[in-house]
Amino acid sequence: MKFPRLSLYRTGGTTTNMKLSLPVPRTPDGRAYRFSPNEDAQPRHFVIGSVVADVPLTAELRARMKHDPHIPKTVCPYSGTIADDAAFTHPEDQKAARELVKHELDRDVEDAVAQMFKDAFKGSKHVTFKPRNRSMPKPKPRFTRQDLMRELVCDHCGRDYGVFAIGLFCPDCGAPNLRLHFTREAELVDDQVSLAEQIDGDSEELAYRLLGNAHEDVLTAFEATLKAVYLYGKVQASAPLPPKVGNDFQNVEKGRKRFAELGIDPFVGLSDAELAALKLNIQKRHVIGHNLGVVDDKFATHDGAAKVGETVHLVGEDIRQFAAISQKVVDALDTWLGGSASPTINQSHLLLNVKEPEAHPDDPKNLMDLDLELSLLARKIAVWVAEQDSDGWRNFVDPDKLREAFKDNSDSELEEAIAELETDGFAEMSRTLGGGLPAFRPSLDLYLTFDSLAFDRDSIADTITVGELVLAGDDSVSGETIFEQTGWDERRFNPAFEHIASQIPDGRVSKTFGTKFTVPWFHMLPEDRVRMKRFVANLKG
Repeated sequence: MKFPRLSLYRTGGTTTNMKLSLPVPRTPDGRAYRFSPNEDAQPRHFVIGSVVADVPLTAELRARMKHDPHIPKTVCPYSGTIADDAAFTHPEDQKAARELVKHELDRDVEDAVAQMFKDAFKGSKHVTFKPRNRSMPKPKPRFTRQDLMRELVCDHCGRDYGVFAIGLFCPDCGAPNLRLHFTREAELVDDQVSLAEQIDGDSEELAYRLLGNAHEDVLTAFEATLKAVYLYGKVQASAPLPPKVGNDFQNVEKGRKRFAELGIDPFVGLSDAELAALKLNIQKRHVIGHNLGVVDDKFATHDGAAKVGETVHLVGEDIRQFAAISQKVVDALDTWLGGSASPTINQSHLLLNVKEPEAHPDDPKNLMDLDLELSLLARKIAVWVAEQDSDGWRNFVDPDKLREAFKDNSDSELEEAIAELETDGFAEMSRTLGGGLPAFRPSLDLYLTFDSLAFDRDSIADTITVGELVLAGDDSVSGETIFEQTGWDERRFNPAFEHIASQIPDGRVSKTFGTKFTVPWFHMLPEDRVRMKRFVANLKG
């Protein structure tokens, strides 16, 4: 028996034992639908098209690839898993292919039987045969994924492909394409900014909304990219995945700690000015996303030019700068993935055209951006004092250590700076009869203002955390109990707990005798609890 329909898919074997091969389903624009065999490589779906760019295969490019390009193997763009092309066929497409083979076989058999009866009764005047006329719709695999796809062309092998999440690798050659993925995001952000800049003054609110969306998109893409690389690194190291990553990658220091587990620091290549600009823009995103763009006390501590109650300032060039700095961090991770830097790493439009943040050699932490009347020296001393305290007890500062840390300044200059801190409530000073530098100790306000610069953590957010733990418990509040719930060290805990305790009348707050806490415990009455709830709510903005 002949099988004319099945023979269309024959790639080997004999007429009675054919080897069949069906083409993989294609998207409307000609890409092949693929599905990773790695069950943990969510979302597993991606598409791969043709080679659309002629990229000469240099030694530098080859060193970053998992294998030679354009061979019958595929790389999962999400996990780096390598397998034969056939392993990437979707199970539903395999099922559809079997149904197609069955359909074509049924038609071939039906045609053969019809022809057999037709031949058998050919010429008979008494028996006629008419084949049954029935419709048999032909099943076929179809591309069904409809959600948003990131379209890319590998700059190592020229392969066109599309992914539905953060793509780490090219599915053809396996070269890291992380930086390429983020570059595309930055280009879209640049387009949004350009669109906002073209809007006339009559639609200022719309322009601000577009700029806000563009700014938020930078951080969203940045956070998702860093999280994807971190989780990939943990899997490669055969390390247990953390139960919760949360928004750690919306914070530079938390992100650094996460990547330290993998032995890398993607932020190390940033200048002090770039690092400060990155942190400021992350804070801007929180204000835009959670506070309708209105500056609160928390953000004002990060941006000295910002005024509480005003709308956070957004400039298109700053958003482009934010994207360019984020691109540098992503480039560092791309280099880590590939074992070497991509030869195209410095060809980003934003990196070539966006100015770097202005650096201030005398003020690398941008202390003068704080909305304070203090001199730069007074601010530097405040940060230094915060850094020296190991437990948050606000002990008196050793004058000899102060002189050594600021040996380029005279005693009179240091004395005046200390006086500034006392005048503005950041220090408690006590003069001695012997002269010399006055004895002084930091106030709680010094920690609440300068800890964010000394340790890159949000003191107000810490106070909110402690306040919520206090409100969730009994009226008799134990410092030891709250301390254990936070999991922090004493230096971080004491200022936050003392800040909360400052809302309770002194008569219900214990003195510090023989404990590791500046406030061992306090007791709340109903009116204290009401005041505490309002205090925490105000801190949240």
